[in-house]
Amino acid sequence: MSLDKNNAVEVSNGDFELINKLLSEGKTVLASVEYGKKVEESLKRGKMSDDFANIELKEKKDNCGKCGCGKTANTLVYLWR
Repeated sequence: MSLDKNNAVEVSNGDFELINKLLSEGKTVLASVEYGKKVEESLKRGKMSDDFANIELKEKKDNCGKCGCGKTANTLVYLWR
């Protein structure tokens, strides 16, 4: 599928099982993540490090949810397959 920013489903609790399910259904996900080295490298590549999904930065935003790693999220990203 392609990136669909207008119909993205927001997941701000770090639930990557839900994110995987939504991506498998062809949806675009707006996910809350903690901006660190892995996310920075993924954004440069346009793909997550494990090729889980395509990734694009929406914005950096303090306290926007919880990252899958358990840390407080400070970045919103679009994910799609």
